[in-house]
Amino acid sequence: MLLLASFAEFSIRGPLRLLYGGTGWNDFLSPYIQAKAWMHGDDPYSAQSLVKWWPSDNPRPPFVDAEAATGKLETKRGMPSPYPLTSLVLISLFAALPWQFAVLVWSALSVAAVIVAAIALLVICGCRLSEMRSQIFLVVVLAFAPLHTGLATANPVVLTVSLIAGVLWANHTGREKIAGVLLAMAICLKPTIAGGLLLYYLLRRRWSVVVTTCATAAAIVLVGISRLAVAGVRWIPSYLENSRRMFATGSVDDFTQAAKLRFNMINSQIFFGGFFSNAPTANLLSRLLGVLLLGCWIWLCFRRRTSLGLLEISAVSVLSLIAVYHRFYDAILLILPLAWSLLLTKKRSALFATLAITMPFLFPGPILLSNLADSGRIPLTVTSSWWWNAIVLPHEAWDLILMTFLLLYFMWRESAENQPSPA
Repeated sequence: MLLLASFAEFSIRGPLRLLYGGTGWNDFLSPYIQAKAWMHGDDPYSAQSLVKWWPSDNPRPPFVDAEAATGKLETKRGMPSPYPLTSLVLISLFAALPWQFAVLVWSALSVAAVIVAAIALLVICGCRLSEMRSQIFLVVVLAFAPLHTGLATANPVVLTVSLIAGVLWANHTGREKIAGVLLAMAICLKPTIAGGLLLYYLLRRRWSVVVTTCATAAAIVLVGISRLAVAGVRWIPSYLENSRRMFATGSVDDFTQAAKLRFNMINSQIFFGGFFSNAPTANLLSRLLGVLLLGCWIWLCFRRRTSLGLLEISAVSVLSLIAVYHRFYDAILLILPLAWSLLLTKKRSALFATLAITMPFLFPGPILLSNLADSGRIPLTVTSSWWWNAIVLPHEAWDLILMTFLLLYFMWRESAENQPSPA
């Protein structure tokens, strides 16, 4: 019953929400148009190119032209998106299709990739679908709110995380070159999501995977740069200017209190910004926390010569969400520690602790709370308090920090338990 209920929720809040109301405007639209501009030798990070190559089978809202002319399209809508050039090279395979058909193919591919990724994680952990723990894992994955949001917005993060699961499966079955190609594709789509896995393979000296990944990624980079170089397009200044505008105070990707949508983010800047109104201070503290946790992870990896596998990968993946910009749907990466706790570990303490920290991500909590506050259903005395903005609304950023500490603790405990005892 839970499996059927979670599948119904997955379908309604994910792909069906996209098909019945989200095909005209979503997160795939901007990189689709930018990939088309890249294919034709135009600057993919120019707002004018976005207007020029807007798909003819998707009516353009009137505000797009006005905001593109005034430079507000980047600050208010996040378009053109600052995706790396490598992601546009991969998405160009879909940009050759008409928009209405391309978005349906992209959605179907994303849904299929999620199912394949869940099965891949079951195979990696040596579990069968008939086992209770496998069914519970599928229930939680299908009920995962970041996954619903990623599918409903057609965001590339869904495919990126699915590629990561494919990398783990290919490496598990001895197909290291395939793993390297899949990892290169994941990094080219979203480097901040898949970069941690490359660092893991580098530390564990899996040279076949690392070399294949770097070679494939370098080839994609070369293709992307060469196309614009041949066309004589100076795209780097546009990319830098786009990034500056999107992260400016009050813009769509700003984490300070001047930004209305800041609680869609899950990085620790939201947490520190609730205590410090100064943005550079919050940024600095977030970076220091990320470096500290990464140093602990590297030390724990070197402390144990043999790999802990999925536990180490889960720790560095969750850690990668802390220090740099990430939206709510990027928390799909939490399916990795979920797989470790539900499918691999036999310790109930690890299982219940991981599940407890993951539970808030079964709901889009900050968005629901923000909507309730905006509608006046939560008293102003509550919403104006420091703890509302520093603890309640950014609770998912807290969860990710706690999850990272928890996984690092389990890494330390696994290493300690396997240390040889003195004679």
